Amino acid sequence: MASHGISRSEYAAQSRDGHRREKELKKIEEYNQLAGAVQERRLAREYNLEALEGTTRLLKINPEYYTIWNYRREILQQTLLSKHPSPGIPLPPASTSARTCPEVNETGQGPEEVARSLRAAYTSKATLHLKEELAFLLPLLSSFPKCYWIWNHRLWTLQRATEILPADKADIFWQEELGLVGLMLRRDVRNFHGWMYRRFVISNIESPRQKNVPGDEVENPSSMDTSLVEQEFAYTTKMVQGVGGMSNYSAWHNRSKLIPRLLSERKCGKQERMDFLEDGLFRPLFSPGKCLQKDIELELLKRNISTNPHDQSLWFYHRWLIYSNTITLDRNTLDAISPFMTRGTKLLMLAAEIGTLEDLLETHSGCKYILKALVEYVGLLQRVRKDPKGPEDDEEDEEGLTEDDEKKGSEDRRTWLAKLISIDPMRKGRYQEILRSLEN
Repeated sequence: MASHGISRSEYAAQSRDGHRREKELKKIEEYNQLAGAVQERRLAREYNLEALEGTTRLLKINPEYYTIWNYRREILQQTLLSKHPSPGIPLPPASTSARTCPEVNETGQGPEEVARSLRAAYTSKATLHLKEELAFLLPLLSSFPKCYWIWNHRLWTLQRATEILPADKADIFWQEELGLVGLMLRRDVRNFHGWMYRRFVISNIESPRQKNVPGDEVENPSSMDTSLVEQEFAYTTKMVQGVGGMSNYSAWHNRSKLIPRLLSERKCGKQERMDFLEDGLFRPLFSPGKCLQKDIELELLKRNISTNPHDQSLWFYHRWLIYSNTITLDRNTLDAISPFMTRGTKLLMLAAEIGTLEDLLETHSGCKYILKALVEYVGLLQRVRKDPKGPEDDEEDEEGLTEDDEKKGSEDRRTWLAKLISIDPMRKGRYQEILRSLEN
């Protein structure tokens, strides 16, 4: 076939490419027309259901168009998800009420009954529209799970439920959302976006906004003020114990935020807090006020660090445990497990941890995380040793520690830093800076 040097297969491929290009150009043209029409409505401040439908079609094609998400929220606030008039605002005329909810204007109903019926009808319709909006977002999340604007709009929708519905009704939405987050984290246990979203959902379940709603209309008043810290502590325990859980940065971070609250809500005293840190158990649920433990936070980490000392997530959490409990700037803040530790107890704890790490280094001499921890903790030990003694410090607590040679500690740090420079050259400047500080 003489067709200007083009074979039949090449000709067919070019035809397919040309047809595909025509389809793509047509899609682009349709998209531009739709985007232009929606933008015109936005600039004209049209807040109606036709404009809402336009945003639906456009966002299904391009969910990254954040301006349209803003416009969609404005429409919803003016239409389907507008607030119901508060009790202090006069009710609409009877004709309007009849159109909105004709069944409430039967003969014999007083103003209070009419208002209550109208509010119930509004709650029912608003609940339906909120469910529809959340359902609209689900397929978008499946197709675009990393799109921030979809998640932002989902949070806005849930917050809108809190604003316009009675607290017990809004709480149902947040509880269902918690189930969705759990499913998301089962699929990807290390999704830090999911962990952050879960904390936000939990905070809204724990502290829903109080509404100006008569008490007899709230089905479950106890749901308005509840703490889920025990439940969430159990959840993080399960997650870090699961497959790959020990490498889960987000789960450990969540745990560091939960534990101070957990101990405060259990009303744990100084000794109970120390027990939790040193002899504490890794079981999440006990009676409030009972902090007796058998199996610990520090020991838990030691077991896993000794198994896999190259797991950086474990070291981040270990560092938080050490620093938060030895460097307490304000004893009135309970952001640590044991913020009331005496100087002597801090020295004993640090010395014990350093000894454990030195033993571990004999087996894993090339592990940079062990070396970095030793450099930090020996420096921290020297820093705490210079702190003034408090009235609760006991001389016996420091027996054997005051004899440690300050010079030996500095020499050990120089040795470890020299090794770090050789095995971790990318951070050579950082290690050299620490070495210079030791000379001063």
